[in-house]
Amino acid sequence: MWLVSISKIAYNPSMKTHLEPTFVENFKTAYTSLYNLHPQVEEEDFRFRYLRVDWFFPNHINNLLKEILKVGGKYYTDIDYQVCLFAGLFHDAGLVYKRESADALGHENRSVEYAQNELHKIGYETDFIEKVSECIKATEPDYISELPEALLVRNADAYAHIISMHFFGKANFTADIHKFIKWFDEKLETTYIKVSIPELKKEIEPLVKSYKLMIANYKENRGELDFFSDFFVD
Repeated sequence: MWLVSISKIAYNPSMKTHLEPTFVENFKTAYTSLYNLHPQVEEEDFRFRYLRVDWFFPNHINNLLKEILKVGGKYYTDIDYQVCLFAGLFHDAGLVYKRESADALGHENRSVEYAQNELHKIGYETDFIEKVSECIKATEPDYISELPEALLVRNADAYAHIISMHFFGKANFTADIHKFIKWFDEKLETTYIKVSIPELKKEIEPLVKSYKLMIANYKENRGELDFFSDFFVD
């Protein structure tokens, strides 16, 4: 499990901010609680299949946590990684916590509530919890924050979406491929604008262009039921 490797992070001399053993244990506890909140492998409800632990954690949560460390180590200094990692862990908790319908609307507010509850239980101070909350809010495209930790989580989240199988996984779990492509078209734009680090933006630009070409091709060919009426036109 990915959690095994987090113990090594606490003693990694290349990191400017070391993670204390107490944090590692607290993080493992919070991780396990959130993991158990998600649909397990045998649950097949279409509304929540994408959130099954065997897909969602390896391909989004774990991926984001790794990118927080990579992006932070390369582009940021004086970062509180404990804040960032908790925010990365909890930022999509509202997709399952208190969710009552297939619509994910409002999940970011539920994510903040879940994070605050869990961190209070562990015993973190109000200032720490507020910073984690700010980072979670910053994963939304329209939310603007100047907190360095929030900017790191925002960039790492968007970057992790673009470079992974995240979007394609949603295609597999959707009941309507046409609705998915419409969602993907819109999501691609809002995800790309979240990336504010020029080097990261340049890196993912070819991927974004390729995705847009695929979408354009789909739009051009959709509805061509009478293919030969135009195919052999002189």
